[in-house]
Amino acid sequence: MLLCGSMGQAVNVDELIRELQSKLDELSRVVAELRAVVERYAGGPEAPPSWMIPRIFVWYEIYLEGGIVGKDRFYEIGRKYGYKTRGLGGFFTGSRPSLRYVGVKRDRVMLEEWAAKEVEKYREWIEKNIEHYRRQ
Repeated sequence: MLLCGSMGQAVNVDELIRELQSKLDELSRVVAELRAVVERYAGGPEAPPSWMIPRIFVWYEIYLEGGIVGKDRFYEIGRKYGYKTRGLGGFFTGSRPSLRYVGVKRDRVMLEEWAAKEVEKYREWIEKNIEHYRRQ
């Protein structure tokens, strides 16, 4: 969709929205890192390392559901924390993936034990901060 800007130029609204969303996602990550630094120096529950935010909230939601969820539920959880479906693939890669597919049809997602331990370690911080990171 094109609109006319204040100087008479055409503005592609869809492109503008994508660019703004990207910047807002980046800003959310920076705010998360700042919160973790403040928590570390101001006392309170120990904050996870910045690379773990917002991953730890996705892990936490899966943890609360017994450590295994269906793919659709996993996508729903991911969206709550700003992930697009494609971006969720990163949970399954690297030298220590935090999630894996299970089930005969590989239609369920299971939290790896090491990630569950991280949730337990930072649970107090997660519960104190989760509302700040959820997308409404």
